[in-house]
Amino acid sequence: VILVGHSLGGFNLSYTMERFPHKIAVAVFVTASMPLSGTTPSESMNEIVAIIGTLEDSTFYYANGRENPATSFKFGSHFWKHFMSQNSPSWDTTLSESLVKRCPVWQEPLLYTAKNYGSVTRVYIVAKDDKLIVEELQRKMIAENPPQT
Repeated sequence: VILVGHSLGGFNLSYTMERFPHKIAVAVFVTASMPLSGTTPSESMNEIVAIIGTLEDSTFYYANGRENPATSFKFGSHFWKHFMSQNSPSWDTTLSESLVKRCPVWQEPLLYTAKNYGSVTRVYIVAKDDKLIVEELQRKMIAENPPQT
């Protein structure tokens, strides 16, 4: 199986690599979050936010009360327009924004291990104009965690 993840889909791709490494021939990261072995999803997300500076008008939801970690979030309108669909025509942005739903926040404890996640052959494709996984972060992930090809 060849799996492909784009943007924040790198988290799902990485999770699948950790859980089912023996079933994956190659994992292709297309301008996607590609974590280091020995890290967690939240550490990778924190790195993205640290580089872009903000999630702007995105909203976090706390189904278990504010004293507990957020359970989901939704990208805000401004964030969506400027970080997720900045190169799209306005009508596509409007349509895609109307389809945005809450995303669950990773709750399951997960550590990407060298034994599983690190054993899968990886390919990384860089996009120079991405505003969420900026080129600087893409190059940093590649340098710290070089893909095989």
